[in-house]
Amino acid sequence: MNTLKKALGQLAQPVDIAALAVFRMLFGAMMFGGTLRFMSNGWVETLYVQPDFHFKFWGFAWVQVPNETGLYLLYSGIALSAALIAIGAFYRVAIIVFFCLFAYAELMDVTYYLNHYYFVCLLALILCFLSPHKAWSFDAWRKPALRSKHLPAWQLWWLRFQVALLYFYAGLAKFETDWLLHAQPLNIWLPPLGGMPVLGPLLELPWVHFAFSWFAFVFDTSIVAFLLMRKTRVYAFLVVLVFHLFTHLFFNIGLFPLIMVLAASLFFDPDWPRRWINYLSSWHRRAASVPGTALVVRGASPYRLSTLPTLSILAFCLFQFLMPLRHWYYPGTVLWNEQGMRFSWRVMLREKSGALQYRVVRSDGTTHIVTPGEYLNELQFREMVGQPDLILQLAHRIRDDFNADGVGPVKVFADATVSLNARPAANLIKPDADLAQVEDGMAIGSWITLAPQQSPPLQQTLKLAGGQ
Repeated sequence: MNTLKKALGQLAQPVDIAALAVFRMLFGAMMFGGTLRFMSNGWVETLYVQPDFHFKFWGFAWVQVPNETGLYLLYSGIALSAALIAIGAFYRVAIIVFFCLFAYAELMDVTYYLNHYYFVCLLALILCFLSPHKAWSFDAWRKPALRSKHLPAWQLWWLRFQVALLYFYAGLAKFETDWLLHAQPLNIWLPPLGGMPVLGPLLELPWVHFAFSWFAFVFDTSIVAFLLMRKTRVYAFLVVLVFHLFTHLFFNIGLFPLIMVLAASLFFDPDWPRRWINYLSSWHRRAASVPGTALVVRGASPYRLSTLPTLSILAFCLFQFLMPLRHWYYPGTVLWNEQGMRFSWRVMLREKSGALQYRVVRSDGTTHIVTPGEYLNELQFREMVGQPDLILQLAHRIRDDFNADGVGPVKVFADATVSLNARPAANLIKPDADLAQVEDGMAIGSWITLAPQQSPPLQQTLKLAGGQ
């Protein structure tokens, strides 16, 4: 109990606001620029206007895609609220609006789910309860009484916890044979980049695939510890820069590298921006209230951790810790059945390709073949062909369309053959499972086959190990 009280007391200690103020500014600026990029590249039309069918997250079927005008209003609202966050204007309203609009945009179609979009949602949600606008902001300029040089330490540590959790689970997920012993799926992704200047020839070498796989595993599992230690922090941050530079060069993952570099800055001492300003301006005097090397400001704390907010934050952290573990409830491997895959920080672990068609059996016994191309564009098909719950969603749409034509009730079967990380293609869905009668949810997918037991092909493994 004394240890808990001491920990809570440390979390209530004041720390310099500078790091969180800079994080607020850069987060808002990044989201503003990313949203403008999204609209200017025509992705609103490509991803949301042109498709006739949109996949839904379980439990969020009520989230509908607006018309084109509504979509541009939605993304304009995201951009505007992000800009207000960056300058710290009407911060509390701006961050809540940003979180609501960004989360809605991400829930419109599960096809485009990415871990870093989920991460942005969580950062925005946490920022709704923090106060990084009390310094270096329009709000602090407009209301001098709002200004503060300090915030309670828990505001910084809450964000640190979320960043550390991402790295922890991303590293834990790599502790498996495909990643460490077969360098999959990097063995699939890196050779096509052989034409890249300078680095290209290296990316075709098998040992490089293994080196990157093992480096990524060690990086994810250890980087937070090195960032927390002052003696290794600068070197660890340099490694973060190099690691995410490579991920930016090799993979089309948008803002994710920049977001993770920004997140790593949270592990520096809270006053690092103020000290850099002082250094760059050649002003070496340090303010007594903001020690240059101290993590917290000593003395009696003006902040208190009341019971309800503390329990709420602990409940949030516990939920985030347990959420990625839910895949253990389901038999087989999550890389195959996808049950528990999303929201679990299993980053870039699988490459799936396959073929899919539906057999629709009418009440009179006649059979019709329906291809996904009748409903989906190429991007949607590539994403859904390896994800059973999305195959199920389209099966329900096909069922409803046939029933609406008065030829029902119909049965819908899926012939889905999928290759996981270069393995021979196998049935993903049980061929005799009538998907028209299957309901999506959190139950074990008895209509999904178990993953193939074989490793990637022998010739592939020999090649990776240096053979012919």
